Amino acid sequence: MNEESYLIDCPVCKARIEVEKKTGRALRHWEKPQVKEGIDPMQEALKKMKSDKSRLNDYFSRARGSMEEKKKELLDKFEKEKKRIKDSGDTSRPLNPMDLD
Repeated sequence: MNEESYLIDCPVCKARIEVEKKTGRALRHWEKPQVKEGIDPMQEALKKMKSDKSRLNDYFSRARGSMEEKKKELLDKFEKEKKRIKDSGDTSRPLNPMDLD
């Protein structure tokens, strides 16, 4: 909502409408929220927040595990390559692309 509009709650359908002040034109319309009978909406929102939090925690813990596995795999490859170079006895430095000028 901005300064050129205001919100109206329809007394009949309980929908919320954003109306432009100068022209009276409806800018946006929000449907009436669907509330289940006999259920506390705050409790439902709290349950949803807890489930979202646990879902995100699971996602991030799996991502962390994946990153740790990838790190371990890359370190193993690095150590194998270091061992291969040491065993081959090659002590020359690799070619520096900046020296090709």
